[in-house]
Amino acid sequence: MTRSSAPSAPAAPIIPASSCRESDPDPGSDATVGGGERRAGRPRDARASRAIAEAALRQLLDIGYANMSMESVAAEAGVARATIYRRYHDKADLVTSAIAAGVDEPATTGEPLEDLVAVLQEFDGRFSESCLEIVGCLLGSRTDPSAMAMHRDRVVGPKTRALVALAGRAKDAGLLRDDTDLDLLVEVLVGGVLARRVIGLPTDATWARRAVEAACAGVATAAGLERLAP
Repeated sequence: MTRSSAPSAPAAPIIPASSCRESDPDPGSDATVGGGERRAGRPRDARASRAIAEAALRQLLDIGYANMSMESVAAEAGVARATIYRRYHDKADLVTSAIAAGVDEPATTGEPLEDLVAVLQEFDGRFSESCLEIVGCLLGSRTDPSAMAMHRDRVVGPKTRALVALAGRAKDAGLLRDDTDLDLLVEVLVGGVLARRVIGLPTDATWARRAVEAACAGVATAAGLERLAP
């Protein structure tokens, strides 16, 4: 008696054990693949993603960028180490993603110079110290020169553009002169926040308003100066 000649299923590819590291993307996940595209597969657990981001931000504030690790974040978030590595390439990827996700668009009140003061005050009080530490660590990193570019793209760029947009609204409202260099104005304001941290000055509830007044003194119109007056 002869056996059935039905075609057999194709053999599964043999994957060397050495290529299956814990940090490799899981075939069933939607991990990123070259150039930021995501592979189709089961959706991520939103609760785990949120827990990871929240743990990363807490550790960033509590122990600092240099002292936190992928493993410490996984432990606090209550997830496996591999779960983090399916989402993030390394610590810089994790932290910059968490910061970017936690930065909301600045609230607008219809008073652009007041909004500029409020955003600057928030940056001085909440983000400047961790931002300075991250920038210092990433600039000093020789193992991953792309990390600083990632931080600029995800965090610094959007925050700076939001500040420039606020200053632009002030110019459109006739509160700043038409020839005002908005980019330079924002650089002066942000630089002032970081300089205070380098010098070691404490957070001051009135500093942001005084900084905007000083930075805008040479470019504000009469109406703008009146709006900035205490």
